[in-house]
Amino acid sequence: MKFQPLALALGAFLALGGLNAHADIVAQWDYNKGSTKHSQSMNGASFATLGGVTTSFVAQTGSSDPNAGQAMNTASYAAQGTGSLTRGVQFGVDTTAYENIVLTFDQRNSATASAWTALLYTIDGENWSQATTFKMATGNLDFVKGLSFDFSSIAGVADNTNFAFQLVSMFAPGTSSYLATGATSNYGPAGTIRYDMVTISGTEIIAAAVPEPESYALMLAGLGAMALVLRRRQRQA
Repeated sequence: MKFQPLALALGAFLALGGLNAHADIVAQWDYNKGSTKHSQSMNGASFATLGGVTTSFVAQTGSSDPNAGQAMNTASYAAQGTGSLTRGVQFGVDTTAYENIVLTFDQRNSATASAWTALLYTIDGENWSQATTFKMATGNLDFVKGLSFDFSSIAGVADNTNFAFQLVSMFAPGTSSYLATGATSNYGPAGTIRYDMVTISGTEIIAAAVPEPESYALMLAGLGAMALVLRRRQRQA
């Protein structure tokens, strides 16, 4: 127990470099720069529409964006009873050097849009899996802020050049038809869905630091000095 300070010092020395991990924005779409699809990307990023969906830029009033700007509006969805999980938007993000990947976004539906949206993802660029679903509250036609999904427990998402995800409209679970977002509305292909502040964040992967020879020498000198102090205290006790 008398040499506990030595163990603590050694542990602290070896742990340096792993204490400063924090979440970074890997890619973000805030749509505040005209027709630019993504306005910030630390790594490679891409965007595409699915199934003939069209996009335009509209007011982002009510979203979590702190700056007055725009949101992306999507339209031209499938007819009732057709095309579930085939129409929406796709975002590709190179997560190389990042782990603990988390998606957050804001969404606003019109009354006749599908209340249900599915989140799909791929780690190889070809095969897609369903991560989760999101349902807009019936009758809520305002932006729903901070929708999120944590990918950190899914193998292959971190440190991956092929990671991509989709937000697609889907039938109400257990049915073969879309459910309208509006409380008194019927679903229609003219319904629209707005997205804003689509953000992928993660923590940088930091390799365990290997001390340089000079660092070893400095550490050993410090440990030697501490040992000498401890021996003197033992003799005086």
